[in-house]
Amino acid sequence: MMVPIWIVVLLLVVLMTVALIVLIVVMAVRVAQGATRTSPYGEGGGPGDGAPFESVPTALDAAQRRATKIATLAWVAAAGGVVLAPVLAVGAMRVDEVAVWGAALLVGLAFLAVHAVGEGTWPRPTGTARRAPLVVRSVRQVAASGPRRFVWAWAAATVAVAVAGALLADESGRGITAQTDEAWGRATPFPGAPHGIGAVVTVVLVLVGTEVVLRQITQRRAVPDVSVADDLALRRLAARRVAAGSQAVVAGVLVVLLGVAGSAMENLGASGPGTPLGGWGVAGSVTTTVALGVALAALAVAAIGSLRPQVRTRAAQPAPPAGVPAG
Repeated sequence: MMVPIWIVVLLLVVLMTVALIVLIVVMAVRVAQGATRTSPYGEGGGPGDGAPFESVPTALDAAQRRATKIATLAWVAAAGGVVLAPVLAVGAMRVDEVAVWGAALLVGLAFLAVHAVGEGTWPRPTGTARRAPLVVRSVRQVAASGPRRFVWAWAAATVAVAVAGALLADESGRGITAQTDEAWGRATPFPGAPHGIGAVVTVVLVLVGTEVVLRQITQRRAVPDVSVADDLALRRLAARRVAAGSQAVVAGVLVVLLGVAGSAMENLGASGPGTPLGGWGVAGSVTTTVALGVALAALAVAAIGSLRPQVRTRAAQPAPPAGVPAG
């Protein structure tokens, strides 16, 4: 008997979630080990501490090609998740309609998994002279960017919409009911508590995965024959690309919540403006418009964040001698 494909996809999601948990533990150990590094950015950067003053062009070009390949493969994996998502959603509906959020989780984890593998397999410095900087880095220093702020903004908005949906939904949690002295109406589906919880859990898992990968980018080994400045620029570029994709996934969850809620409210007020329930139709139209705006904004952030110009060769600036003012 052939196993349904949706079961295979669901098992894949479970395995990827377990792998993400294992990755969190591994990265926690690496972060603890990385805390012993004592040469910070902005101090040294010359031959004395093993970092080249200026990047070797061929080494920097190779690093940029590798970074681009990782980002491209991550988007391909996410696209594959989007293709499989409807299959998973249809299968999940047979179990519970709330399980359809596993489709969004599949897309997000596929994108993050490729980045995690790519960042964890950068080659070690080789040869008798290993010129690579050993420095302390913080996630804020490496990953502070507009796309990362959008990840958290969309996540906060998702929680707010989920809470609002739970308050507005009827007792079933899957519909919305309105009643006045002159009219009564009910519309489904509506993202009440069951769907809200599923959406929030999905967003939390994507957030955790994103922060784990960003910390992995911060703590990964240095690129050989690349200056401290260019090594930091490469990390920032990778972090920006990770956040750009993650915010698109989180925004997708928010768009679905808003879209479903808006559609239900429009159906509830289908009797038209000026009627007892007409206000629900107006509210639904506004909610649907907001969903469209969020989708367009997320796509723009994803495109701009992922297509950022490449790193330019820059020399690491040595610290000025003691007693000599900089500048």
